Amino acid sequence: MISHLLLSPILSAEQCRDRVCEADFLTAQGFRATRAAEYLTWRAVLADFLGYVPRIVYTEQGAPQIEGSNLYISVSHTTDLVAVVVSENRCAVDVERKDRNVRRISNSFLSAEELDLSHSEEDRVAMWCARECYYKLRQDSSLSMLTDMRITELSEQSITVADNRAQSATFRIERTAEHIVVYLI
Repeated sequence: MISHLLLSPILSAEQCRDRVCEADFLTAQGFRATRAAEYLTWRAVLADFLGYVPRIVYTEQGAPQIEGSNLYISVSHTTDLVAVVVSENRCAVDVERKDRNVRRISNSFLSAEELDLSHSEEDRVAMWCARECYYKLRQDSSLSMLTDMRITELSEQSITVADNRAQSATFRIERTAEHIVVYLI
């Protein structure tokens, strides 16, 4: 069974040049430099993993997919890291820097019960990532990250999100020196 979390530092466009298709490389030329690097890096990381350069298309909800493949992918990036998950099942990933300041916005996306689950700023970053992942996993634009989802469990290695439609998902948490990666593969 294929299920992998792939992490890479952001690469330059030139480092990705021979690892992405020409159309993607040309598309990236229209982006500002940081956006082009993010766009090309995750494609290069995916191509390295697959052993070929895939054609990426997007679902109606805006999720990337590999054309002609039964594999699912999800992508996230910060200023210095790209995360890609590849799976035979629906999957999701979100990555943030540990030092992201979510304190000022945490009251707007965390309930009092959720705030009680968190014991640190890192926990709040993980909660933000989990909401992002859940939204990506469900691919339902009518689902509100703020009003329809809630964090029901949080540990050092996992976090569970439930929604008001009696569905839930438990995500893994990877903590690197500088990042929080939340994912389901």
